Amino acid sequence: MTKYPNLFSPLTVGPLTLKNRIAVPPMSADDAAYELRAKGGAALVTVGETMVHADTTIAHPGTMCLDDEGNMPLLIQTAEKIRRYNTLASIEIVHSGRRAHPKYTKNGIVYGPSPGMGPYGVEVTEMDEDLIEEIIEAFGHGAFMAKYAGFDLCMLHAGHGWLLAQFLSPLNNQRRDRFGGSLENRARFTLLVIERIREKCGPDFPIELRLSGDEFYEGGMQLAETVELAKLLDGKVDIIHISAATFHQHGTSGIRMFPNMFLPPGCNVYMAREIKKAVQTPVAVVGALNGPAMLEEIIASGAADIVCVGRGILADPDLPKKAKSGREEDITHCLRCNDCISGGFIPHIPIATGVNRCPVNPDCGREDEVWRHHPAGQRKKVLVVGGGPGGMQAAITAADRGHEVILCEKSDALGGTLKLGIHPAFKADLKEYLEVLMRRVRTRPIDLRLNTEVTPALAAAFDADVIIAALGAEPIIPDLPGIENSNVVLVGQLQTAGEPIGQKVVVVGGGLVGCEEGLHLAMQGKDVTILETKDGLAKDASFLHWKALMLELEKYVQTVTNTTCTRITDGGVCATAADDTEKFYPADTVLIAVGYRAKTAEAEKLRNCAPDFIAVGDCVKPRKIMEAVHGGYYAGLNL
Repeated sequence: MTKYPNLFSPLTVGPLTLKNRIAVPPMSADDAAYELRAKGGAALVTVGETMVHADTTIAHPGTMCLDDEGNMPLLIQTAEKIRRYNTLASIEIVHSGRRAHPKYTKNGIVYGPSPGMGPYGVEVTEMDEDLIEEIIEAFGHGAFMAKYAGFDLCMLHAGHGWLLAQFLSPLNNQRRDRFGGSLENRARFTLLVIERIREKCGPDFPIELRLSGDEFYEGGMQLAETVELAKLLDGKVDIIHISAATFHQHGTSGIRMFPNMFLPPGCNVYMAREIKKAVQTPVAVVGALNGPAMLEEIIASGAADIVCVGRGILADPDLPKKAKSGREEDITHCLRCNDCISGGFIPHIPIATGVNRCPVNPDCGREDEVWRHHPAGQRKKVLVVGGGPGGMQAAITAADRGHEVILCEKSDALGGTLKLGIHPAFKADLKEYLEVLMRRVRTRPIDLRLNTEVTPALAAAFDADVIIAALGAEPIIPDLPGIENSNVVLVGQLQTAGEPIGQKVVVVGGGLVGCEEGLHLAMQGKDVTILETKDGLAKDASFLHWKALMLELEKYVQTVTNTTCTRITDGGVCATAADDTEKFYPADTVLIAVGYRAKTAEAEKLRNCAPDFIAVGDCVKPRKIMEAVHGGYYAGLNL
C-alpha cells in the first residue's frame, strides 16, 4: 500500500493507460536523461522541444527538427529507452513562430501571425495562408514521425508564446482574416493542426495540448478566455495541459513560466481547477509541484487528473518511486533556483549553454555517466573535514560506495554556511534540502563527530587514506572606520546577533547574499537600503533567479549601485558615489555582506596528513551551492 493512493492510481487516456498520475513535462535532454526519468517511476515522460519546420522555426542551436528524417534513429532509441520501464513516451511538437532566430531561418526571415518587431530585432513577416497550410502539414508530418518512431502520444505546444499561442493570443494576432479576431478564429490554426495530426496518425495516437492558463500580460489571454478555449478543444484532444505565461514578456517571462522561489508552490493549480470544471477531457497541471503530499492533494481534490513534475524530477528522478515506497523523506527537493533553465535563456544570456545543471543533483546533464557508478574496488578510510553541503555530500557518496567515512564538524550542527541562509520564507525548499542531506548522513554508516575541530595532529592521528577538506569560507570583514560599532552585524551572524535588528537597515554589499538577506529583512517590515560598489546587483545569480530577485527588490528595498561605503557611524553609513559625492544613509543596523573569504590556508594545513588530499567547496573558492555539492559528490565518487 502507498500513502498516496490517488497519485498512484491509473488513468485511461484514449487507448492508453497511465500507471500513475505523475508525468514528466518536456525538458530538453539526451536519451540517457529521458531513460533515467522513466526508470524513476513516472507514468509518462515527454521529450522536449522538437521543431516541425526547419526553414522557419529554429530558435537556438541544437534543436531537433521533425522534418529531417535523419533524426529517426535517435527518436527510435529515445522512445525505446522510455518505454522499457512501462512508461509512456511522449514528444513535444512546437513551432517558434516570431521567436525563431533569424540566424537559423532560411534567408533570415522570421514569420508570425502578424507583423511586428521580433525579440531579435528583426521585423516579423505575416504568414500567408499558403505558409499556414505548409506549417499545418509540417505539424502533421512531425506527429507521424513521432508515432512511426514508437512514441505513444505527442504534446502539441500551444502555450508560452510559441506559434500556436501567438495565433491564440491578441498580443501577437492582429489578423483580420479567418485566423484572427474572435476566439474561434484565433483558435482555427490550432484546431486545423489537431485535425491534420488525426488524419496522419489516426485516433489511437493521443494528443496532449499545452496551454497557458493565463498569459499574465496586459492584453493577453486571461483565465476566463482560456476556459472558453478549453471548451472549444474539449473532446478534440486527449489531455489539456495547463501552464502559464508567455515569452511576449521577454526577460520576465520565466518568472511566471518557471515559477521561482518567491511564488507559492503549485501556483498554476487554481487555473487547472477552473478549466477542469468546464471540460470532460483529462487535465494536467505543471508549475512548482515538488512534494508527494501536494501531488496527492491535487489529484484527490479533483483540481487536475495528471501532475507534471519538471524541475522536481531534474532534482530527483526517483521522486515517484520514493513517494510510492514510503521514502518521501529521502526525496531531493528542487530549490526553484532556476539554474537548470537559465543556461538556455537567450537572448538574455550571451550564449546558450546547451546543458542542464542542477545544484542538488550532480548527475543532471550527465545522465550517461550514471550507469558507470559502481562500488569502490578498494575500501578506503576517508576523513571528511567540514559538515557543510560539500562535506556532507562527499561523506554520503563515499559511504554509498563502501568506504569507511569519518565526518568531522567544528560546530555543534551540520549545515555549514548553508544553515545561515535558510531562514527567509522564500528559502523553504533550501531548508528541506539541507534536512535531507542531514538525514542521509545520519542514516548511513558514517562516523559523525560534531564539536570536533580537525588540527593537523588530529588529522594525522586518524590515519586516513584520504582527507576531503570542506572547511568552507568566512565572511569578509572590510577595513572600515566604525566596523567595530555595536550597530554592525556580519551577514553570517544575522540569525545569532545578540541585539535585535533595528527598523532601519543598511546592507553594505549587493551581491546575491546581500540582496537576499536585505529582501528578507524588508519582507519582515524593515526599512532596507542596499549599497553596492559595482554597477549592478547580484551579478553572481543565474539569470532567471536574478530577474525574479530584482522584481522583488523593486517592491520592498531601496537599492543604490556605484556607491562605496567609506565609514560607519552610530547613526548609519557614509558612502561615496561614482561622481565622488558623499551621502549619509541613516541606519539602526548596518549589515555587512561584502563577500566571503575561502579558508584555503586552513585546508592546506591538512594536505600532508594523509596519502591523498582533496579540497572541495568554498575552501577552494567561495561560490554557490552547486559547486560545493558537485565537488563533494565527485570527490566521493572518484575515490
